[in-house]
Amino acid sequence: MYLSVLHRTRYLYRLPVADSVNEVRLRPATDDPNRLSSYILRLHPPRRLRHFRDEHFNYVQWFEIPEPHYELMIEATSRIHTTSQYVDGTLPLGVTFDHMGSSEQFDMHRPFVSNSRYVTVDPALWRLAIDIRDEREDVFETASAIMTYINQNWIYEPKATSASTHLDEVMRDRRGVCQDFAHVMIGLCRALGIPARYVSGYLYNGPTGHLRGAQASHAWCEIWLPGRGWFGLDPTNNTLTDERYIKIATGRDYDDAAPIRGSFNGPPGATTALEVTVEVEKI
Repeated sequence: MYLSVLHRTRYLYRLPVADSVNEVRLRPATDDPNRLSSYILRLHPPRRLRHFRDEHFNYVQWFEIPEPHYELMIEATSRIHTTSQYVDGTLPLGVTFDHMGSSEQFDMHRPFVSNSRYVTVDPALWRLAIDIRDEREDVFETASAIMTYINQNWIYEPKATSASTHLDEVMRDRRGVCQDFAHVMIGLCRALGIPARYVSGYLYNGPTGHLRGAQASHAWCEIWLPGRGWFGLDPTNNTLTDERYIKIATGRDYDDAAPIRGSFNGPPGATTALEVTVEVEKI
């Protein structure tokens, strides 16, 4: 599927701010020119961009605005050819929990079974994970059961949480958005020793689709299977990630993969408005 993405973020300030420093993770996560045909990042005020790869190999663009300004606009446009890793509906079954623990590659993925800023494993989370697993031995089958459990037992409620909401609060209130659902799934998987990471990106919904989280920045979970790689599951929509999904960045949780992160110097309450526009269209 060929998709185009427009992601525009606009900050308006009541009073002038200065010394703005920003990191942007908005470039689709591929270096294949046959897949990513174009990507452009525009800024207002115009600014020179620098770029680097972070510890999770995400493509990061960085810029600063030292002089006073009343507005900051960040606009990313891209065109990409997407595919599904679940070719012909084939699922990566056959990896057991015993195989997972004995894999020589497991140590390389320990950061994704450890606690992170927004995801910590406590006894209550561990007990729930054990209950969902039941007597299953297949790792992917268990992850799919976790995805379905979250989708059926958590309420999707925009504005119920914020970008800094911790997993503990989401577990207590059982409501939130795609970021929170992804954190819950990551925590439950890690409680069982399944390496799990956070993915930020976009979701194409089509003209008549009813997927939650489309036409906005989306988030889901990926689990790692030895000898197979990373596989995406979306607890918000209870579906496996396919050609409708565009991966932007990955990390241990939202803190590693936030699309835009920055700071500035200014008086309290300087920000008066935040406008975000995301458009994902089929070409």
